[in-house]
Amino acid sequence: MPDFNAGDPLSAVTAPPAVEHDSIQVPSGGRPFIVTRFDDIPRQLKTAIERVNCNVTAPLVAKYPVLIFRPADGRHLMAVVPCFSVTPDSRAFLFDRSVELEPSPMTFPVVALSGGFSASSQPGLMTWEARTRTLTAWRGSDNCPAREVRHTYRQGNGELNGFALSKVEHRRLRCTNPESDWQTLWQSPAWNLQP
Repeated sequence: MPDFNAGDPLSAVTAPPAVEHDSIQVPSGGRPFIVTRFDDIPRQLKTAIERVNCNVTAPLVAKYPVLIFRPADGRHLMAVVPCFSVTPDSRAFLFDRSVELEPSPMTFPVVALSGGFSASSQPGLMTWEARTRTLTAWRGSDNCPAREVRHTYRQGNGELNGFALSKVEHRRLRCTNPESDWQTLWQSPAWNLQP
């Protein structure tokens, strides 16, 4: 299971004690507003979390904080929330109407087990890297041996939810040996769609 990495601590703001649950102020430049206490999750986000049956606990939020950020200037705020499961998972939400209103669940492209691509609202445990404007979703297993999959999404302009799948990696999970290196399963080519 990967350690949580919210990026450079100087590029983030940790949530102060909650005063008004409707107010969400995030730093600029894609830097996340980090919520490490369950009671500090904004009310409208808690409502969305409950609606999608994401089981959030105080210890889980302490280990894998809730991240609220604007992926790029002019884009809507979004949140990445950890959900308790056999292996940790995340759900992402988009404040597409207003910051004061309940956000909408987000969907991301993922590799399909039968081949090709599909879509999922639960691509794995997600982290955000502000400098590169990428989301990474790790999907593991509680069985050994098993395979781990990592999807990387880059923030773009007209793509689904503002993100496009740019890379899929995998590696074999071994319980007694050192982990193997990530191997690229698929990487987005540079499209040339000009006439």
